[in-house]
Amino acid sequence: MIEIQQIGTNRYAPEGANAVCLYSIEGADGLTLAQLVAAVCIHRGASLEARAVGRMNKMTVNNTYLQAMSSVCSQMAGGASLSDVANIPDSYEMRKAARGCTIRTFLETECGITISVMGWSYSDRMTVINQLKTAMDSANTTSQEDAIELQSMINWRDMTFNTSSSVVTRYGNCGLNTAQHI
Repeated sequence: MIEIQQIGTNRYAPEGANAVCLYSIEGADGLTLAQLVAAVCIHRGASLEARAVGRMNKMTVNNTYLQAMSSVCSQMAGGASLSDVANIPDSYEMRKAARGCTIRTFLETECGITISVMGWSYSDRMTVINQLKTAMDSANTTSQEDAIELQSMINWRDMTFNTSSSVVTRYGNCGLNTAQHI
């Protein structure tokens, strides 16, 4: 069994830049260089794949949060009062508020919007809707950043697996060429 462990990274690499990684390989007796390179690449690819899955899960949660905010915003634009039950999609898992909460509770506990109005005039409603739109813009920005990061991780994963495949193929071709000349 081959055990690959990352033992260090270039500490001088800027945040998010390509860093040189050092690996320790145990149990590599009798393996060729191509097999070792492939093992390191596969380990790195699997690590990137796990990070990508985590990022996709985060994006799913953020998207359902956006759906919930959009639904409540539409409700408010339609004239709903703060004491009405918030129309939240079933796919959204409440973070702090209980399911079936009022619009006020959703806005205050889930979105962090403080509502200090006594009445509920048109201008009060528009103020809260604008605050909700700002929260939605922030969540959209987070979604876009996550999508860019996810694409980067997937590109690195694909490049890692392609490198592994390329190294194994080259070493295999090199062995065939040598055998033909003997």
